Amino acid sequence: MQKIIVGRVWKFGDNIDTDIITPADTTSFGLADAEEWKLVAENSFRALRREFYKSVKPGDILVAGRNFGLGSHREQANTVLRHLGFAAVVAESVARLYFRNSIATGMPIFPVPGIVSLVEEGEELEINMETWKARNRTSGKELAMEPYSPIVQNILEGGGILEVLRQRIVAEQTAS
Repeated sequence: MQKIIVGRVWKFGDNIDTDIITPADTTSFGLADAEEWKLVAENSFRALRREFYKSVKPGDILVAGRNFGLGSHREQANTVLRHLGFAAVVAESVARLYFRNSIATGMPIFPVPGIVSLVEEGEELEINMETWKARNRTSGKELAMEPYSPIVQNILEGGGILEVLRQRIVAEQTAS
């Protein structure tokens, strides 16, 4: 996991729920093959921005207001952000289950009060996990971020909870 993430900002408001991120009618809860991911990605955020998926580039950062990721949970609402190309999510506040599942799937997500006032869409945001600051590279203004716990850092650095568990099993098998 990179300790410093820099990307172009895509900005959303408050209460972006999982149905906005991944509309239920595009999610089958199947095997998540390439066709399903294409359908889910193409429809992400369609209630707010039609064909949004065409604009996101690898390394971009999603910035949102309060209560990001609320609502019924489906893992696709977390993992589709990676499929779209986002490197991280920064929001005023994040629904607890959405936060946990983002970490579990290896997606950096940061609750940063004041972030909506710090950046505008299209500006460049730097997330520094060494100094724990979010900095608008356009204006130079920055905000302090709450550091991750060692457990959360370990999961993200390992590539998500499944990869951490896989590595643990391999290590245990090798040791015995």
